[in-house]
Amino acid sequence: MRRIVQAAFVAIVAYVGIQHIVIGGGPTGAPSFDAFCPFGGIESLWAVLTTGSMLQKTNWSNLVILLATLATALVAGRFFCGWICPFGTVQEWSGRILSLLTGKRLPLAMPEAIDRPLRYMKFVVLAAIILATVWAGSLIFAEVCPYRVLFSGEVTTLGLIVLGAVAVGSLVFERFWCKYLCPLGAVLAVFNKITPFKVTCDTAACLTCDKCARTCPMSITDRPERIDSIECIRCLECVESCPKEGVLDMELRLLG
Repeated sequence: MRRIVQAAFVAIVAYVGIQHIVIGGGPTGAPSFDAFCPFGGIESLWAVLTTGSMLQKTNWSNLVILLATLATALVAGRFFCGWICPFGTVQEWSGRILSLLTGKRLPLAMPEAIDRPLRYMKFVVLAAIILATVWAGSLIFAEVCPYRVLFSGEVTTLGLIVLGAVAVGSLVFERFWCKYLCPLGAVLAVFNKITPFKVTCDTAACLTCDKCARTCPMSITDRPERIDSIECIRCLECVESCPKEGVLDMELRLLG
């Protein structure tokens, strides 16, 4: 089911980008990719609060989509990242295709000593984008956003460089952008701590076969931590891969 949902959202976003390129924008044209990006709502929040208007290239639809994304996060944490985000899906697909072509298990796992501190970079990126956007009063991030470059058709040299770097990183390390740099992922990550739905592990029945760890696209290898980890994208790959039914599951936990 997740594969179908992911493919559907990739198709929808690709269609939006292609339509805008073919028909053009303006009152009689097709809406741009920017109008459907939830992060555009975050970037425009300060402008809305201080001037009552959205930033150029964004639309009130950005806020609506952002609110829907946050509402989903309140219920299921980073569900958006694991099921909906087209850029995350493309990263998963590229890694799997490379594995099939090479016959080797790719992408690789980042060494833990580097991985753990690097995970906090997405929060630094988020803060930098918000501060720069408030200072400039425009979508500073739009020119370099790899997601936008891939799906909007509006390409800049710097944007292509960033997209290329992220593409290489994602081929080597699974979901490189999601783990280390995605500003929207940083926003949604905190919801994993408060969402009532948790991925639970019956440690007493666990076979310690580590199949769950090997299939996790976010490389969360500490089983007890997985329940509340801010990195969990609720893809449920761990649940599907577990050879013993009932050991791993998604459960409603209102307390603790």
